[in-house]
Amino acid sequence: MNSMAALLVIVACHPQDSTCLQDPVVVISYDTEEPCHTALPEELKRARAMAEVIYGDCFPVSADLVAGRSIRQTIDPAKLVAFDRPLAMAGPAEAQALVPPVPADRYGAIQ
Repeated sequence: MNSMAALLVIVACHPQDSTCLQDPVVVISYDTEEPCHTALPEELKRARAMAEVIYGDCFPVSADLVAGRSIRQTIDPAKLVAFDRPLAMAGPAEAQALVPPVPADRYGAIQ
């Protein structure tokens, strides 16, 4: 019996800012990490239809946490409305580099 399951978590971030929504766009449970990593590219592609800048990964969790449950939670689309508005520029901004939390080579097929 496998003692580890996985949660796929995807978050959306504003394309002109370094802020991300507090609530994940989607959270999905899997019995093991393998099917989670298999589903990740397609779920990222779906999330990109809702927001331009998204990040996601599979996180190992105790199998007891998801035993007997199927978790699929999605964000209320109204919370994504803020990403449709451009930011008001108050003055010069300091450049920041955002490093994706997941190695880019994992998403090789996604453009």
